Amino acid sequence: MRPQSAAAAAGLRPGDVVKSLNGRRLNDVIDYQFFLEPGVNELEVTRGGRSRIVELAADPAQDAGIEFAAVLFDGTRICRNRCCFCFVDQLPRGMRRALYLKDDDFRLSFLHGNFTTLNNLGSGEMERIKAQRLSPLYVSVHATDAAVRGLMMGCSTAVAADGLDRLLELGAAGVRLQAQVVLCPGLNDGAVLERTVEELAYDFQGIESVGIVPVALAAGFADRAKGCAGQGSRFNPRPLTSGDCRDVAGLAVSWQRRFRRVRGSGFVYAADEFYLKGGLPLPESDYYDGFPQFENGIGIAAGFVDGLPGLAGQLFLSGLPQGVVFLLSGRLAAPLAEFACGKLKRLTGGSFRPLVAENRLFGSHVTVTGLLGGRDIARAAGQARLSGDDLLLVPASCLESSGKRFLDDMSPESLKKKLKCKMKIVSLAV
Repeated sequence: MRPQSAAAAAGLRPGDVVKSLNGRRLNDVIDYQFFLEPGVNELEVTRGGRSRIVELAADPAQDAGIEFAAVLFDGTRICRNRCCFCFVDQLPRGMRRALYLKDDDFRLSFLHGNFTTLNNLGSGEMERIKAQRLSPLYVSVHATDAAVRGLMMGCSTAVAADGLDRLLELGAAGVRLQAQVVLCPGLNDGAVLERTVEELAYDFQGIESVGIVPVALAAGFADRAKGCAGQGSRFNPRPLTSGDCRDVAGLAVSWQRRFRRVRGSGFVYAADEFYLKGGLPLPESDYYDGFPQFENGIGIAAGFVDGLPGLAGQLFLSGLPQGVVFLLSGRLAAPLAEFACGKLKRLTGGSFRPLVAENRLFGSHVTVTGLLGGRDIARAAGQARLSGDDLLLVPASCLESSGKRFLDDMSPESLKKKLKCKMKIVSLAV
């Protein structure tokens, strides 16, 4: 609760539990925002075990000032799929409990861009999405062939088909949708991928973009997980080769040419990893049509390149260090970091070098910068012997949304204490 707000004027206090709004039970912050009326509202509040009614005067032009401890009041909907490539199943032991939570909650899709499958929605939840027009939703489709989709998700063909039917229903009701395809070579590529893209473009209303991302697999994980299983079939996914990546990137470009003519946008976007791992030039920012799936790793590299002049200006104004400015990078983006350092040197006259860190938190198969832990960063800086005259630029994408913790629970302040150089968190991602 913020001071000098409508909530403070109503007498609300930290720790109060809001049970209902104007007689309606609240399940999450979305319900609160949807049912809050201009003018006087009645909140049922529990404080110290006792219930009371509080009158909240809401002004449409201003936030009422209530800050909830969590966005979901009734718990997170847990994923019941058994995807054979599930990233959570590949996590090592001993990490924060929150990282092991498998959510399949449409509300987190709407609020935070998490991908949901629509496989486990009830009729009441479908009606709520349509009534509240929760758009956009981010949906893991993977394949419009229900048998292939079920095999990938570890569910029956019927359950997978139900999810596709809900996708059709929501699109027809005016809900905007962003679709994801996690590409597993030999399973949902080739003719299956062609069918998926065509059907999402022409048979499903409301689909605004299709993002294709490569499957990420720890060494030996598919064998340990016994592969994708369902309907009497089994398939062990494998990582994409550089040749696979070049093929997918080429397909995306050809699809985009056609869709720009008939839809007015590229519609299909390949993740940055296809270009970086395939050794291909990165697309320009226009390729991404406003970056509809930026958080899915699609267009981050282009956005990073576009932001280099702004970063150079910040560094120049704040004063370049006497030593070297190091730009943190995961292994995948090492060539991009090398390019960026050259450009920053030309723009500022300073000395720049990439600092490529190995991911020991999740495993060496994870090569993107945003999944590096604080200890990974400290280890790389120590091995490179960064000193007190040097400056390390750490992308903010390595931190959780609050900016207070790395994925291994280390804080930026704790990392600074471990480093022998200066450190700066920057908003650019690489």
